[in-house]
Amino acid sequence: MTDLADKLREARGILETAIDLHSPKHIFGLFSGGHDSVTVTHFAARALRERMSGVVHINTGIGIPQTREYVRETSKHFNWNLIVYKATENTKADGTPDPQVWEELVMAYGFPGPFHHRKMYNRLKERQLNRLARDFGATPKEPMMLISGCRREESTRRMGTTKEIDPQGRTIWVAPFANMTALDCAEYMKQEDIPRNQVKDLLHMSGECLCGAFAHPGELAEIEMWFPKTAAYIKGIEEKVRAAGFPWGWEEGPPTWWTDRKKAKASGQEDAFEDEAVAEIEHLCTGCGKRYESA
Repeated sequence: MTDLADKLREARGILETAIDLHSPKHIFGLFSGGHDSVTVTHFAARALRERMSGVVHINTGIGIPQTREYVRETSKHFNWNLIVYKATENTKADGTPDPQVWEELVMAYGFPGPFHHRKMYNRLKERQLNRLARDFGATPKEPMMLISGCRREESTRRMGTTKEIDPQGRTIWVAPFANMTALDCAEYMKQEDIPRNQVKDLLHMSGECLCGAFAHPGELAEIEMWFPKTAAYIKGIEEKVRAAGFPWGWEEGPPTWWTDRKKAKASGQEDAFEDEAVAEIEHLCTGCGKRYESA
C-alpha cells in the first residue's frame, strides 16, 4: 500500500510536469471551502511558493455564509492571496454587465435538478473562471493553470475520467491529488494542522454552492438543523418559484410530464437548459455528484 509520503511525491511530480509542459503565465489554487480543496491548495502553496499567483474562490451567490468565512479565515491564516469572484458581478468580454443571479435563474426556469446541472455550472462558476482568465491575460500560448482537488475515488463517474493534467485552451487543469483517498486527505490535514470547515463536518459537503442541481430529499431539513437562516432563504425562494408557475421544489427536478410538455410546445426551440443537459462537469462540483449518486 502506497503511503502518504509517496503520494505527495507523486503529486509534486504532477505539478512540476504540468508546469514544464505548459509554462503557465499564472497558477491558481481553487479553494471552494471543502476539505479536498483546502488540502490540495495547502500542498500546492507550499510546493510552488511564489510561483502560485493566488487562491481563487467562486461565490455563486447561493451558499452557506459560514463556508465563505472559512475560506477567508483560512486564507488569512496561511497568508494566501485570496481572489474572490462572485456570480452576480460578472461582465461580458466587451466589459458590459452580464449578471448571473441564482434567484433570477430559478425564477425564470425553475429549480434545475441533476439533468440541468451543466447550465447552473456554466452560469455560476464557469463564467467566473473565464473572467479570471481575461483579468490575468491568459491565452492558449500563455495559459493559466488551475489546481483542483478532484480525486478519482470521489465519484464512480470520475474513476475513468479524471485526468491529472488536462489542457483546455487557455486553461490547464491539474489534479495533483487524483490518486489520493479521503483518508489520505484527512491524514494530511491532521499532519499539517489545517483548520476544518464546520459546514463540511456537519453536512458532509462544503456548502459553497446550493444551486439545487444535486440536492436530495431531506437535504433542506439537514441544512435547517444547523444553518436555519440559509434554509429559510431557500424556502422563501421555493415559494416564489412555485408562484411563478414551476411546480417543484429545491430538492426536486422538473417532473417528466413538465419537460415532455415543454418539448412538445417548443416547436423545435429547446428550453434554455436543454442544450447542455447531459454535459459532464469534470473539474468542479465533483462532491455534489458523489452525494447524488449515493442518495
